[in-house]
Amino acid sequence: MRTLIIQHDHDGYPGALLAPLEAAGPVALWRTYEEAARPELEGVDAVVSLGGTAHPDQDGAEPWLAAELDLLEEALDLGVPILGVCLGGQLLARAGGGGVRAVEQPEVARFVDVGLTAEADDDLLLAGMPRPFYGFEWHWYGFTPPPGAVVLAANSSTTQAFRLQNRAWGLQFHIEVEAPALAEWADAAPEVIAEFGGRERFDKAVETFIDQSTAAARELAERFAVIAAVSCGEVPPDVLASLEVRPDPVEQAAREGAPPEVLEAMRRLQAEQRR
Repeated sequence: MRTLIIQHDHDGYPGALLAPLEAAGPVALWRTYEEAARPELEGVDAVVSLGGTAHPDQDGAEPWLAAELDLLEEALDLGVPILGVCLGGQLLARAGGGGVRAVEQPEVARFVDVGLTAEADDDLLLAGMPRPFYGFEWHWYGFTPPPGAVVLAANSSTTQAFRLQNRAWGLQFHIEVEAPALAEWADAAPEVIAEFGGRERFDKAVETFIDQSTAAARELAERFAVIAAVSCGEVPPDVLASLEVRPDPVEQAAREGAPPEVLEAMRRLQAEQRR
């Protein structure tokens, strides 16, 4: 299995997604900030498009943007599994016939509940994520899912995740990001950090949520690698059934001896999450 990762900025790292993808097979990088011409998809079994500082509708300002849209459209036509993250998710939405727009409630430099839906419970990619899940956000734009897409997460700002054709996923939140990258981003944009809560609050949020986020990213990447391996015929399709099952956190907490009031609070959270 060979994965193509599209990186839009020098500090837009694949982060926690990289090691599981490398374990599954060779990884190639298309750094759009160095080379605007798109690579060919021959021999590519999966595509991961990362975030970036560009907006998804800046076609005239970014010479690589039209080329990436063309690549994503071709990948959809060929049935190549795709994972789009933040800007990558917005471009995937465009490639699939959806839309992008500036949101009324930007989510910048903070972790928020992404609002996983009931449809995410048995999704091949997101079934393993904890409920609720707090993802790192840094966006002024959002996407409207393509026609026929299934919404897997949404909150008051925008749609946070969708699935298209059962083999392409767009995420608005930065599932890939690790603590060193977040510190680098904050150092590079102190005025933004100050505007959206300050550095102390930012650092505390990273300390609180980053371990859960990176663990979820590794599992998501492992699941994506299995999907891609099935798609290209490296493993049999029946292994996908295992991806639809996730441990029930309430049952797990009960086995570990959590008190009844804690279990009841967890059940309330689950019910609210699935509305």
